[in-house]
Amino acid sequence: MSASTTRYGTYGYRFAEQQIGPLFRPFAIGFDRVIDTNYDWDGMKRVDGPLYLLQYTVSGRGAIRIGDTHHTLEAGQVFLVDIPGDHRYYLPEGSGHWEFYFTLFRQQHAEGLWNDIIRKLGNVPTLPADSPVVRTLRSLYAEAQNDRLQDAYQASTAVYQLLMDLLRSASADQQTRGNWPNMVRRAAELIEHDCVSYSNLDEIAAAAGASKFHLSRAFTRYVGMPPMTYITKLRMERAAELLRSSNYHASTIAQQLGYSSASYFTKVFHQWVGCTPGEFREGRATATIDRLNIYT
Repeated sequence: MSASTTRYGTYGYRFAEQQIGPLFRPFAIGFDRVIDTNYDWDGMKRVDGPLYLLQYTVSGRGAIRIGDTHHTLEAGQVFLVDIPGDHRYYLPEGSGHWEFYFTLFRQQHAEGLWNDIIRKLGNVPTLPADSPVVRTLRSLYAEAQNDRLQDAYQASTAVYQLLMDLLRSASADQQTRGNWPNMVRRAAELIEHDCVSYSNLDEIAAAAGASKFHLSRAFTRYVGMPPMTYITKLRMERAAELLRSSNYHASTIAQQLGYSSASYFTKVFHQWVGCTPGEFREGRATATIDRLNIYT
């Protein structure tokens, strides 16, 4: 039976090292359905690493232990793990089957992106079947199945697309305020209402009714940055607006935004925007901008 008429399969990739550039290298791409409870992988016993593994459940039920935490994997759930690593994934007793897409790729050049994805999404996120990540997984498998990943550059592009879709999914989840815990939503609203008055984390945590440790950790997870960084972001966006729409001196803007000195304000502005307030106002270092949006 030809590859194009076989529903399930696994396709392996090995590339020579002479290609130019920092390429992302797939190791294996597959779509599988298991019914045998002998399906059992221990991340500490594998010898094919170092690799990253993404596995997305299409139907049925699987299970994974990551460290001391156990997860049941239903349709729509994906797990992300390092190989080697302290995990074990398997077909649990009582599960009729487990159907999934998976991709394994080399860790080289991908470590920073992968760690950022894990930090934002966790190891076992849930993704809708029509999400960009799942669409890319299906497309990636189709490309592999039909032998269309024929060089290292094309394969690297496919892996990079998958990583970008994961990051995009993490950002989309962060931006959906309905998913934020109450203390995070309350803190964000307080900061947005008055980004000048709050000067330390203790004040924000007290106003939000939370400990500063738990608030900082949760805020960073859901908003994508710590509370004090969020304050600086809003202040810099406001500074850019004032520089474009008013004749206020930089020292006046600094004072309005809660900075004790114009020199420190200039330093922070340069770090975030890439030029001094004066250069931004005159348009010497950047194109004319009506509104500056800062994303992290």
